[in-house]
Amino acid sequence: MCDCRYTQAVTSDADLRAYVDAVRRLLDHGGYERTGNAADAKKWDIDHIVRFLEAEGLEGRGRPDRRHTVHVAGSKGKGSTATMVDAILRSAGAHTLLETSPDLHQARERIAIDGEALDHAQFAAVAGRLLGDEASAGWSYFELLTVMGWLAAAEAGCDWQVLECGLGGRLDTTNAVAEKAVAVVTPIDLEHTAILGETVAAVAAEKAAIITAGCQAVVSPMRASALDVMRARAEEVGAPLHVVEEQCAMRVAGQSLEGQRLDLKTPLRGYRGLQLPLAGPHQAQNAATAVLAAELAWASTGEELPEAAVKQGLAGVRCPGRFEVLKRSSLVVIDAMHTPLSARRFRQTVAALPLPPQRVYVVGLLGGKETQGIADTLVEPGETVVVAPPASRRAADPAEVAAAFTAAGASVQTAPGIADALEVASAIAGDRGAVFAVGGIVTAAEAREELLTVTGDRAFGLR
Repeated sequence: MCDCRYTQAVTSDADLRAYVDAVRRLLDHGGYERTGNAADAKKWDIDHIVRFLEAEGLEGRGRPDRRHTVHVAGSKGKGSTATMVDAILRSAGAHTLLETSPDLHQARERIAIDGEALDHAQFAAVAGRLLGDEASAGWSYFELLTVMGWLAAAEAGCDWQVLECGLGGRLDTTNAVAEKAVAVVTPIDLEHTAILGETVAAVAAEKAAIITAGCQAVVSPMRASALDVMRARAEEVGAPLHVVEEQCAMRVAGQSLEGQRLDLKTPLRGYRGLQLPLAGPHQAQNAATAVLAAELAWASTGEELPEAAVKQGLAGVRCPGRFEVLKRSSLVVIDAMHTPLSARRFRQTVAALPLPPQRVYVVGLLGGKETQGIADTLVEPGETVVVAPPASRRAADPAEVAAAFTAAGASVQTAPGIADALEVASAIAGDRGAVFAVGGIVTAAEAREELLTVTGDRAFGLR
């Protein structure tokens, strides 16, 4: 869920109209991402996607998804990790496709070629091509966007791709990919339990299914019950398993709001003074996972990954919405955390940085989240929280969110929307305090659009 390549593109009115029309047609296809209805997710299958890709291949162009592939699943950190892998591979000279989800501001961000989101005209063109094929008539929004990425990459001649799973792994559209060099699984948490299962082991099994015969498997630090599932899956399919905690050693040499400096040792080499412009202990773990995955992926070509590619790639990573500072005078930080695990990581990041003691939270959650678990993990008794609904049809009931944070011991206020909540929180925090806007990608996006005057799809009547 990390889009690290968004820029405000300059585009013609005609191209913008074409883009808006294309997104509207894509949104009409619905699916779980649009409805939040578990019944929609339980209809998932990838066989029809495989048939489409194979049919494309039979037309003489080759399957549009066939290229060197790094596939990333997990509950937390998969977007950041995927983006780091892509940045490292590009620095090594790869011509890449990066697919991430959900987008932060505009749908086109989900498909990045060589680190740049498709422009409005490119997005509209590839959407038109796929929507014009009768085979796609019953596909979901997510399925369409995933296959659009493969078509765009084939047209651009990409030789590498990094694919972030949308939800789960076993039946995620990205798992229709023809082959993969490396499968990466980042930390597992209870999420989407109505779809993926009620236990950590059940969720892990769904995500471990991206580990297939013929690929290298890399797993981030995770709880033992999840790691046991990863080991069993790797053994079942005969995939070499690389456990980051066992094969890598890392030391954080310095940390600030601007990021951190790392020393990392992998089985290939030692790296000193890596610059990572992302804060938090979890991002250091993500970086170790990404470096190991990139090393193994590059080795699949018979070559050794250049040390300079790792240094330059990590130094250039950007992840808007991930512990991102939007204002420094009267500090405002946003983060897309939306699970108890991500709440714990947010608190760890706060604890590692010299931040003002006066802190006010703006919280906007979607429905179906572990709200009480998030509240209990995120706030200390007596801290102030302003609850507001994000602008989504899937927004959680603010009263229920407020009740959860009240039960966690916070002093809770409510506001009608994220923009209003930011104003209330800033007034409480004052010039020397800090405002933390958290609760998911929609909340992070609204905060950015409000404070940085970014134009998102909501401005075009989309979402």
